[in-house]
Amino acid sequence: MDLEQALVSLWAKAGTPWHPLLAHMLDTAAVAWEILRREPQRTRELYAADWGLDDEEALRFVAFLAGLHDLGKASAVFQASWQEGAARLRELGLAWNQEVVGAGWVAHGVFTELYAGEALLQLGFPRRVADKLAQGLGAHHGFVANQKERRAAMWHVQCEDRNWKSVRQLLVSRFLHTLEMPTTLKPSVNEVSPPAILRVMAIASFADWIASDPQLFPLGRDPRAPDYWRSALALAQEALNRVGWRARTPRAPQSFDRLFPFPPNPLQQAVSFLVSQVNDGPVLLLIEAPMGLGKTEAALHAFHLLREKLAHRGLYLALPTQATANGLFPRVKGFLENLAEGERWELQLQHGTAVLNPLYQDLCERVKPAGVYDPDGEPQAGNDSGGVGASAWFSARKRAMLSGHGVGTVDQALLGVLKVKHHFIRLWGLMNRVVVLDEVHAYDTYTSGLLRALLLWLRSLGSSVVLMTATLPQAKRQELLAAWGAEGVNLPAYPRVAVFAGEKLLGAHTLPLQSRTLNIEDAPVEVSRLAQLLTARLPGALGAIVNTVDRAQALYLALGEGEPLQLGKLLESANGNAGGGPWAELRSLPEQKGSFVVGKRLPDGTLVFLLHARFPAEERSLRETVVLALFGKHGPRPERAILVATQVAEQSLDLDFDLLYSDLAPIDLLFQRAGRLHRHHRERPEGHRAPTLLVGGLKGEPDFGGELFWNRVYEDYVLLSTWLSLQARRQLHLPDDLEPLLEEVYERDPSRFPDAHRDRAESSHKELVERWRQGGKTAENLALSSLEKLLRQYDATDLAAAFGLDDEAEDARTQRFLTRLGDVSVPVVPLYRRGDGLFLDAMGQQPARLRGNLTKEETLALWSRVVRISRPPIPQVLLQEDPPPAWQASAVLRGLRPLEVGQEFPGARGRITVSLDPELGVVYKIVKSR
Repeated sequence: MDLEQALVSLWAKAGTPWHPLLAHMLDTAAVAWEILRREPQRTRELYAADWGLDDEEALRFVAFLAGLHDLGKASAVFQASWQEGAARLRELGLAWNQEVVGAGWVAHGVFTELYAGEALLQLGFPRRVADKLAQGLGAHHGFVANQKERRAAMWHVQCEDRNWKSVRQLLVSRFLHTLEMPTTLKPSVNEVSPPAILRVMAIASFADWIASDPQLFPLGRDPRAPDYWRSALALAQEALNRVGWRARTPRAPQSFDRLFPFPPNPLQQAVSFLVSQVNDGPVLLLIEAPMGLGKTEAALHAFHLLREKLAHRGLYLALPTQATANGLFPRVKGFLENLAEGERWELQLQHGTAVLNPLYQDLCERVKPAGVYDPDGEPQAGNDSGGVGASAWFSARKRAMLSGHGVGTVDQALLGVLKVKHHFIRLWGLMNRVVVLDEVHAYDTYTSGLLRALLLWLRSLGSSVVLMTATLPQAKRQELLAAWGAEGVNLPAYPRVAVFAGEKLLGAHTLPLQSRTLNIEDAPVEVSRLAQLLTARLPGALGAIVNTVDRAQALYLALGEGEPLQLGKLLESANGNAGGGPWAELRSLPEQKGSFVVGKRLPDGTLVFLLHARFPAEERSLRETVVLALFGKHGPRPERAILVATQVAEQSLDLDFDLLYSDLAPIDLLFQRAGRLHRHHRERPEGHRAPTLLVGGLKGEPDFGGELFWNRVYEDYVLLSTWLSLQARRQLHLPDDLEPLLEEVYERDPSRFPDAHRDRAESSHKELVERWRQGGKTAENLALSSLEKLLRQYDATDLAAAFGLDDEAEDARTQRFLTRLGDVSVPVVPLYRRGDGLFLDAMGQQPARLRGNLTKEETLALWSRVVRISRPPIPQVLLQEDPPPAWQASAVLRGLRPLEVGQEFPGARGRITVSLDPELGVVYKIVKSR
């Protein structure tokens, strides 16, 4: 048998022309090589330290490993799956038993694990190193193989013709020779760490994605050509240019006031000073300070200094909500443009509705017109002019974390520590970056458990972290620091900044801040009386933050009937006085958005707005921009206006109210809400010169259930303890009261409650402790809570892999394993039935197709109407059906379900109907059973 001819007849990519396996292995190695050459020196040092090699040896060694990722395609099972390629091999005498091959399909990645392990052992690798590397390489399509898959692959190997082994040995030999890698080059370590394995897993997948694109690596090239390796490197360089993967250029560290149009305040000065003392990393920077003190700018300057001092490759800002990410995106873009100095820097907005953000759309258009909507389409040469852009290649969800810079939700980062498909790509994307975790107080016990796992991995991957919070209980702070490795550290008084190198505290400061006083007043809970109170406190720009969407809708209605306010009318009323920022964004919107309803105008001229999460995506985004324009930092301010909002206004938007009402909430969230009261320096209307927080639920007995459902949103014990702490208070002194009140509420012994509430406190505290325990246990089981879990089998983390869960999917199983516990929810597109058709609008002018090939415009139109539904049993009913075929075939729409407006669902108290109101959003109505 001619082994040489059989070798070059093994195929990796079917078609006309087809692509030889050896060629694809070399292509992938070339891409991995060039990826690392463009990485900062620090990244290459991490790879070199993993294997005990010097930098240049490590570069070649990692390229070799990446190329081995598809060695499993040199199996009879895979080669028999394309008829033309199989016939060619049979003619050469490379045979297989068709009955055996047809007995059960095994993915080629499983064979890679077997074959690569054997090849590495033959090259002299220690067995433990070879086995773990092979496991990692076999996972390049998303998951580590399980025992059942391994047994099936081993059975096939035992049944195969002996010539297969000879061909594979020759394949590896030719691969090594072409790569010019000496057979003596092997790791000088006898054990390999999980971060080292992850670094290989991820770069193999990343390189494979690029090398598998026929627009970047044309098929049919002969790997026997003497200059093949050199040409593959040239193609890799051009491919990385086209997708936007550029080398990092060091910058000289610049002072704060060189990068921002204002001098640093005491907090920003302290952060810059502490970070300037750093000489080795990675580091953890902790910033605990009240709202509105410029923590974001402090973190951005810290990133700049750490980038230059520690050669970090980029930045990711992880926020609790999409609205927060949208709000920060323009600020980060402007900051990076100052730093780019004529170079093209990549910036991605990373969350589920990013494609609807106008600024993000503009960045995508700079690089490739309309490319963001077709991330799998033909790549085109990027625009290399200076500034910030968003490459279409990186806009695909799994690839976005590879981008050098990103702003998004914390969920996108936390998916890296859950065994969803290609989770290791996300972690690699965060490697050697500065990761800013904002609002770290905002997460429940389960999500906080994932956050601790993320901190563990970030340190092990060489990333520096900035933790930012306004209100963090001591127990949670200690848990987060312990996850980094810094335990038993004494910190100065709140507000504070501290920096750690590993477990060592490098420095810490208490911040000298001017104290301010907030008045607290009781307010009625019943919506009609609350509406009267708010109306009586006009004029001014007033806010009301309530705990549920249903309550927000009811309060909006109780404020009175008025004329629906369209965006066009609002812009006309500004009479050209509107400033920049959100006003400029509103003026730039397409003309058809002018008819969108954004609120209402009462007969006395008062403007009333409603903001919550049950509006279709484009309407919610528009309303966020409207309230930022009217209640934000800049631009004309309405004389008489009321915003009714849910928690989306609590930590997501830079809002400034003259007077604020809040439903009773946990003390830390009340402080967050109070941070929107007199947030900026400006002249206040008469009657609002002193900041006043109205709180509903303080007066009378603490009843948080019934029709309020507050104890379904927050823990009853925490609400009760907050209620007790505020009973005797008529003022809050910030920041002095913040930390003592947090500890008082969260550390209060239930036996110390008054007699009338002690039994309830003890029972609710017991339930709370159990839920915290269960949430922490669930996070520990599902997350990569220890480094050794990366490749481990037979534990709860493998359930996600066993289901083949993909974070781009949307079903009830997936949600068990994602980043936030809670009621099952489902993203839907509300549709109107008119005759036999379904439409996006009530007039029946925008058809919504469920089948066929959707255009880019149709895809965007559907996506812009998405809203997430969680009211039981609606998600459970809708998730029983697969998404429509046309939607399932779309990378953007995959997982969405259609929801007919007016559709009925069974409920405990009667049938539930779902309607869509232009002023109220999605409304649930219960039709009592007769």
